[in-house]
Amino acid sequence: MNKSYHFEFPLKNGERCRSVEFSTIEDCIDECKKMCQAYGIDYDDREVMLFLTDDFGETYEECTEEGELAG
Repeated sequence: MNKSYHFEFPLKNGERCRSVEFSTIEDCIDECKKMCQAYGIDYDDREVMLFLTDDFGETYEECTEEGELAG
């Protein structure tokens, strides 16, 4: 199975920011931190979430910074 990662976080206007997909969890985290800073969002906020996406891009689960399923 090919795995990819993306992040999501709430914007101050009530919408959600969803990233493109990244091939590594490290790239996903780096870009998430940059985007959070740009939007004035605290990266450590529990609403900032990382996700693991399956081959079809349809099913995804929240994951940790290590790329493992959150628990």
